[in-house]
Amino acid sequence: MAVSRGGRPATGTGAVRKFPTGANYAEALQHPELCFRDPDLRHGTVQQSPVLGPKAISGNFASVFSVTAPDGQRYALKCFTRDTSAIGVRYTAISAALRALDTGGLSQPWPVRFEFLQQGVLALGDWFPVVRMAWVQGTDLISWIDRHRHDSAAVHALADRFLALAGDLEQHGIAHGDLQHGNILVADDNTLRLVDYDGMYVPALKGEAATENGHRNYQSPQRGAADFGPAMDRFSAWLIHLSLFAVAADPGLWTQLHDTQGEYLILSESDFKDPATSLAWPLLLGHSDQRLRAEADRVRGFLGRPCSALPRLTADALTLPAPRRKGNDGAAAPTTTGGTTSVAAPATAPSGAIPAWLVDRVAPAAARAVPTGAPAPATGFTGRRPRDLAAAATAVLSTAAPGVLAVTVGQPEGYLPAAQGAALLASAALIGVGRRLRPEYHTARQRVRDLRRRARELKDPAGAHRRLEQEIRKLDAATAKDGAATDKRIQTLQTDLRDGLARITMELNRRTDQSRKRKAELPAREQSMIASALEPAVRQHVEAKLRATSIQEARSLPNMGAKTVGALVQAGIRTAADFTGVSYSQAQGSGSRVAYFVRPGGHHVRVSGVGEARASALDAWRRSLEQRARASAPAKLPGPALTRIRAEIATLRAQYDREVKQAEGQAQQDRDALQKQITDERQWLTADRQQRAMETQRKRAELLQRQKQLSGAEAERARVKGALSTARTEARRNLGVRKYFTFLLTGH
Repeated sequence: MAVSRGGRPATGTGAVRKFPTGANYAEALQHPELCFRDPDLRHGTVQQSPVLGPKAISGNFASVFSVTAPDGQRYALKCFTRDTSAIGVRYTAISAALRALDTGGLSQPWPVRFEFLQQGVLALGDWFPVVRMAWVQGTDLISWIDRHRHDSAAVHALADRFLALAGDLEQHGIAHGDLQHGNILVADDNTLRLVDYDGMYVPALKGEAATENGHRNYQSPQRGAADFGPAMDRFSAWLIHLSLFAVAADPGLWTQLHDTQGEYLILSESDFKDPATSLAWPLLLGHSDQRLRAEADRVRGFLGRPCSALPRLTADALTLPAPRRKGNDGAAAPTTTGGTTSVAAPATAPSGAIPAWLVDRVAPAAARAVPTGAPAPATGFTGRRPRDLAAAATAVLSTAAPGVLAVTVGQPEGYLPAAQGAALLASAALIGVGRRLRPEYHTARQRVRDLRRRARELKDPAGAHRRLEQEIRKLDAATAKDGAATDKRIQTLQTDLRDGLARITMELNRRTDQSRKRKAELPAREQSMIASALEPAVRQHVEAKLRATSIQEARSLPNMGAKTVGALVQAGIRTAADFTGVSYSQAQGSGSRVAYFVRPGGHHVRVSGVGEARASALDAWRRSLEQRARASAPAKLPGPALTRIRAEIATLRAQYDREVKQAEGQAQQDRDALQKQITDERQWLTADRQQRAMETQRKRAELLQRQKQLSGAEAERARVKGALSTARTEARRNLGVRKYFTFLLTGH
């Protein structure tokens, strides 16, 4: 049994019960005879890990253990680590709905029977519920695709089975709630099984809320807890079918779009939330396969729609007009679709063959086969060119040069015959070079070489067949190597895009965090500026209040008589404004402290008869007066001053907003540039790959045709020998030196 990973459980209602952890369950399961009441479990054997005891598969809110009963039946025991609302009611309803299904009427035995045990396991001194489900032997979807991606027929068949499974669920008003690679298992007979029914919807649960929202890489961004119902699987169903269809149509897409470390098929959460920066959507929407493009376009259109508005995944919804292909008589030949999603492509492409999606772009091998007649026979030279005229002129000049020199310049006896002979040889060489540069000569030479090679092949048909087979294998290996390199580069481009976007986002955050922080501090700054602007008026008000309070009023304080007040007056302290505080120093020779009054000018005075206690009381009296004065001080600024402060704050706010907007604009430009760079290179790689595949197919067809021609080796060899003799004769007769010399003189 698989456990959903990446799901987002909803919060339940009511009192929340504390459930054991996976480690608590593992400790309890060390003694199955004590922690179980069910007989099969109590006497069963719990699968152990080498060191840590009972082996658990831990999920989002459950741990799953494998328990084998005495009769050999293996169970998946799901132990919950978190309380979920009405878990018993839900599983009872789900179990009843699955038991009521007519398994004979289903497309395949996808339901797995289970039993909900309310008092399933004893842990931490209390009984907790468990789900006991028959252990399913199967392969998860990612592993299965990875293993069979080059078998297009098998992947197409699996897509058809998944389509049928989705139809079963829709027909009975059931939704799994978390369709994803880990919850869809492929059995040994290639039928599908669904496991993990925590989030399943059945008609009896109508009106309830979802307990989870499913794996993030398989769910619509629009899905929420309120979508709990029969339509909540539709986005993930379309997505999974699109992925299977894409891999069946072009196995290279799996290598290009699937991350071996990722928990998704070929599309993930980031492709749903930000399709503009996705590398996968352009690859799918721009694919040469019409049906793949159409289905990808449809699924992409689902991203902004609520789950309840999505159509069912049905054969009719996937139907497109079959591509028209011409038969041998030139009429359009119908395309047979062996199921709702099959394409007219070979079930299994041989190693090195082009992908199925390129079949429509590449002519059949027979149509491209090398004709047995090779290049056309040589018919003579046509159309003099400047280089021919230059060769003729140079030859004439080199021939005449010795005679001219002999007449005009005195030369020794015997010079002329030797020089004339050398000149004739040079002229012949020039004419020969000119002849060899003619395209007719090249064509004739190529025809002779091809016929020679063919004759050698036919002399030893078996050896030639082996050599051709080696060439084909070498061609296939080179094609596979090139394809792997292209796939690796495309994967690198995906990583570069993801990393580049992350770097851009980090830089954006770095540039905007300071501005956003300063903007968030503006209200406090505004209040501080208002308080600072008010401070002079407040100080003036407080000063006036303190000056209006005579020191005589301090006589109301305890132990503050007329003599003490008189001493204060004599020291210059006549009002509460005449001192700002009290300071103390340690008296020498005693443990007491000496009090000094701090005057407004900053100097300190000591008042006779006023010790630490009286000074402290006077200081507290003054502070209370100041506090009352501040409470009655002006609290509002004049209109112009307040307007000036608010205008300054508004200017700062606009500045910070502008900084953020500029940073966001620059980041978007960087994203667009990176996206364009990656997209352009990916498109170039794809186009180059298609071109190389077509060229490989052409070469492969030529080699296969040559192999085929080896079957009638004796007759073919005689024919080739005759053709070779004819080609040589025609080349000598029509393209010889004499013919070329005549051509230079006459032009034909």
